[in-house]
Amino acid sequence: MGIEVKSVYKRFGAFTAVNGVSVDIKDGEFFVMLGPSGCGKTTTLRMIAGLELPSGGQIKINGRDVTYEEPRHRDIAMAFQDYGLYPHLSVFQNIEFPLKVRKIAEGERKKKVQATAEKLGIAEYL
Repeated sequence: MGIEVKSVYKRFGAFTAVNGVSVDIKDGEFFVMLGPSGCGKTTTLRMIAGLELPSGGQIKINGRDVTYEEPRHRDIAMAFQDYGLYPHLSVFQNIEFPLKVRKIAEGERKKKVQATAEKLGIAEYL
């Protein structure tokens, strides 16, 4: 599976989190992204996976432009460095957990969990 990222950037208001990243990862290549905290590694990976929309640029997987496609249509996944799932919690509770820690109101949490699950194509597991 080849992944091509062309001049991708991501802005959150006036803050530029990713500034013009370009990389061409050929099928079978091993790719590692290193850098200090806050340099845009996770945001770049989230854009490739479709969990975050880029502010500009293009993302191709196997030659197909997936820049604005939903994650479920990309046939790609990512794993985080730290263990992020809690086996004693349900799917809903695992998605909800970081929102709860940030003290997001219950109604807003439910909306965000539902939207995230639908975006990932796993709503039936909630």
